[in-house]
Amino acid sequence: MRVAKFCRRNVSRGLSREAVRRLKKIHRKEVGVQIVDCCRRCLACRVQPFCRIQLTTIEAPDSDTLVQRILEAVRKANEGTSQDTRP
Repeated sequence: MRVAKFCRRNVSRGLSREAVRRLKKIHRKEVGVQIVDCCRRCLACRVQPFCRIQLTTIEAPDSDTLVQRILEAVRKANEGTSQDTRP
């Protein structure tokens, strides 16, 4: 399971709050949610919702779009790992 890490300040400002709520309630089997102190993306943190999944930053103009982009990224990553055919 992939974990989406959200900046505490971005969530407290209300920019990512709805995305966190939806992921925890509706998509909890696909994506884990973690609130971290800081993601070191201060400019993005002030102006739009965002999260980090592994080393990738996902940004969006609103929470609904952010959730869609997170799910797309997670599903794409899961496809890559499910096709891994190691002996």
